[in-house]
Amino acid sequence: MKKCALITGATKGIGKSIACALAKEGFDILLSARTENDLLTLQSVLESRYPNQRFYYQVADCKDQQQVKALALQTDAFFSHLDVLVNNVGFFVPGGFLEESPESLADHLAVNVLSTHYLAVYFGKKMCQRKSGHVFNVGSVAGKSPFVKAASYSVTKYAVHGLTAILRQELGTYGVKVTEIIPGSTYTSSWEGVDIPSEKFVAAEDIADAVVTCLKMSKGANVDEIVIRPLDLEI
Repeated sequence: MKKCALITGATKGIGKSIACALAKEGFDILLSARTENDLLTLQSVLESRYPNQRFYYQVADCKDQQQVKALALQTDAFFSHLDVLVNNVGFFVPGGFLEESPESLADHLAVNVLSTHYLAVYFGKKMCQRKSGHVFNVGSVAGKSPFVKAASYSVTKYAVHGLTAILRQELGTYGVKVTEIIPGSTYTSSWEGVDIPSEKFVAAEDIADAVVTCLKMSKGANVDEIVIRPLDLEI
């Protein structure tokens, strides 16, 4: 039976690298992001490289809970089961609590926490029934050491850390694995134009390699979390 994966925030940076890595491992994949043109481009690239695999896409703005629910239903329509869920989508607007907009915390919560919670529980239940599956939540070092200039983002990544820990305990009793990937500064489009060499950052491919390594562990082994920081901790 073909292995199937759902990846949110799949068209850029970490999500795109994970999509390419899982495709290389033979997965059929449902790609999700907000921009249809980006999804079509990535789907086309993957189909040309792996013609014997299936690559679907679903446009979804994870700030909208109804679109998150629609994404879950569409995944069910494409796949008879889901082996891997990668909750990668993230929302980040810099600012401290005293300077950010009144809506900032709610927006961060909707994308970073509520969508992650909904998809993890929705597919976690199905994985528990099959006694098989792996949920990856992409957190951040801001969920371990808060950044005052990324106040709402830090709060929500702390929430992701706690959410993942509870999911790990609850789903683990059914043989379902749960891992939090915790990147430090990773070279993605958000860092383009800065006067820092790219090799100073974590590469998005490093995050993807970590996901694949976790998937290759023995059945009884679960990687609780992986923290991947730049060697230069000032980045």
